[in-house]
Amino acid sequence: MKLIILGFVLQAFGYLANGRVVESFKDSCPDFFIEDPSDQNVHYPPTVLHDSQNPKRYQQICQQWSNSYRYATLYDTKCRIPVYSAYYYVGYHKVDKAEWKIEPQLDDPNLGPEMARENTVETKDKGKNQALYDDYASHAKDYTRGHLYPRCHNNDQDCAIATYTHTNAVPQSQEDNNVWAHKVEQKMEKLIQDNCDKGFAHVVTGAVPGQSWLQIKRDNIPVEEGVNIPEHFWTAYCCHDKKTNALLSDAWLARRNPKGLVVRKRTVKQLEEELTPLYGNPEGGFSMFGGLCQGSIISRFYYALVDLCFDFSSN
Repeated sequence: MKLIILGFVLQAFGYLANGRVVESFKDSCPDFFIEDPSDQNVHYPPTVLHDSQNPKRYQQICQQWSNSYRYATLYDTKCRIPVYSAYYYVGYHKVDKAEWKIEPQLDDPNLGPEMARENTVETKDKGKNQALYDDYASHAKDYTRGHLYPRCHNNDQDCAIATYTHTNAVPQSQEDNNVWAHKVEQKMEKLIQDNCDKGFAHVVTGAVPGQSWLQIKRDNIPVEEGVNIPEHFWTAYCCHDKKTNALLSDAWLARRNPKGLVVRKRTVKQLEEELTPLYGNPEGGFSMFGGLCQGSIISRFYYALVDLCFDFSSN
């Protein structure tokens, strides 16, 4: 079984791109998304949002580094933050940090397919559709770059390097970043290692735009909105139970408030129901795993009881 998973991982890493900004996740980098149990050739990406007033707002990116796809991101060019990043967890091995990069094709479709350090990208439109290094650096006292696909959720240095791109980051206070890592990322990692077959899981992590923005400049001209500061953060994983081979999942939703980040456990179905109105009620609702990994009635009752106790203790 380990050889099968290793072969799958290498196959996915081996996908080469004609361009990282793609027309369809399904056609370009499908293996980062959950597959249909009855047909391994069918994969279910999370909902791709659409803006009728701005058809090019949401861009599908197969994140490419060192000639291979590492994960997938739906990017909001208006808010200059990702909607979500989708990847697979295959275990942990200590990896190093890396330099921050950008996606050249978001600003100029004629540029190369790989993420690149900002100072190596030559185009007059650099930063038109995405965040740049100085956008965060000028607000460093208040906000850090919060990874959606965290560096620590992989066992490959090239994958770790690939997480350091502004198309995989959102403005987040250092305190919120620490809370998210402790209450969500670390707990998710343990659950996957303890319960998922061979420690393998599909993961989707996202953010919901808020009402606040990091003010930025392009050619010393202020941009009206800048980089959006998310109001909510969320994540979910889906895998095969190591004991029964049934689909297993967990999810989390967090919201910023003046007292800090409030994190709540969810089933996938609950999370999808809450994200649907937050993302403007997309047709068919917001889905992460194509209707799979919804969670049981018992677990939904349990999480509802936890929320009730939380609300009571907060009053």
